Amino acid sequence: MSRYRALADYLKGRGASIWEASFEDVEKVIGAPLPRSAYRYPAWWANQTGVGHSQTEGWKSVGWRTARVDITGKRVRFEREGAAPSGAANDDQLFQEARRLTGIKDNSSLVREALRALVAREAAARLARIGGTMPDYEAPPRQRPIW
Repeated sequence: MSRYRALADYLKGRGASIWEASFEDVEKVIGAPLPRSAYRYPAWWANQTGVGHSQTEGWKSVGWRTARVDITGKRVRFEREGAAPSGAANDDQLFQEARRLTGIKDNSSLVREALRALVAREAAARLARIGGTMPDYEAPPRQRPIW
């Protein structure tokens, strides 16, 4: 994480819970250019952990996460963990965003679909932790939003 220690220190010292930054702002904080992959792939900004994700360790180690990445506009939004989700200060806004993303109009149907997805994800994760597999489980295709 040494390359991204300055970013961790910067985020840790911020009073606000949100930092909307250009990629150039991030480069100024770390004192070096971002790798090309940061400019090309939203996945570089994902909140993954593990080997090969030292940048993520930088912000996650001090309680922050990335919430929105705009590769075209070269911008990223960092949020302190526990802060309200991006653009969703209340349930109505969450439902509105879920309807926009899924095309499901009915709130009850949205809740059922969310619970179904949550249960499937957690069951698969628990099974994977104990070394099992689910041969009949078909994960839904991943769709990444374009910010």
